[in-house]
Amino acid sequence: MRILIIEDEESAVDQLKNLIRQLVDQPVFEGTIDNIEDAVDFLSSGASLDLIFLDIHLSDGLSFEIFKEVHVDVPVIFTTAYDEYAIWAFDVNSIGYLLKPIRKEKLEKVLEKLRRIESRHQFVPDEAILKKITDMVVREGRYKRNFLVPHKDRLIPVSVEEIAWFEIKNGVVAGMKWDNKRLVMEEKSLEELTEVLDPAQFYRANRQFLISRKSIREIEYYFNSRLFLRLLPAPDEKVLISKARASHFKDWMNRQ
Repeated sequence: MRILIIEDEESAVDQLKNLIRQLVDQPVFEGTIDNIEDAVDFLSSGASLDLIFLDIHLSDGLSFEIFKEVHVDVPVIFTTAYDEYAIWAFDVNSIGYLLKPIRKEKLEKVLEKLRRIESRHQFVPDEAILKKITDMVVREGRYKRNFLVPHKDRLIPVSVEEIAWFEIKNGVVAGMKWDNKRLVMEEKSLEELTEVLDPAQFYRANRQFLISRKSIREIEYYFNSRLFLRLLPAPDEKVLISKARASHFKDWMNRQ
């Protein structure tokens, strides 16, 4: 099998080659390319290939740009560090993908899928699907990753990942960290936070709470068809999802 790896992280290339050698009989690696321009030049040369491993983020942009410049009729397996919610559309178009760090059993599964496909064109990325995924990836880069939280006469940097949930009480917006420390935020409303946080990771439960997916430990059916969320850390008040939003919330939870 003649394989081309398009990846800009040397350690990722080494790991991938090692796994491939364990699963593919006598693979032939046609070099490694780390940018879009060189990838387009190589693929335009008409080189004979059986499979391409392609990282989504390359040194000079998103690898989807390659398909705008050159026709690729070789099976493509994407590699990415993004969570599955951002790349759900790959499965819709039968495009193989692997989440980093790549695990041997996942690679084996994708290779088996490749062997079952009789004609190569079934694996060629669809332009509409690629555009949709590109939009998702670009949009994700715009979400807020850090806050500067006022504390006395200082500003303390806090990562979004450190916060389990936000609440508004008596007109004050606060974030609760995993260690149960409460932070008073500069934002004046939960609406402001909802606009800048990743909607796949934070959900506006009600008027008072904006919660991280990771903080949800249990969901109970509650009076009048509402849902009661048990969070960690536990807030002082019950976090309830209304009957009207219960279905939407369950759909959101099922996306990953």
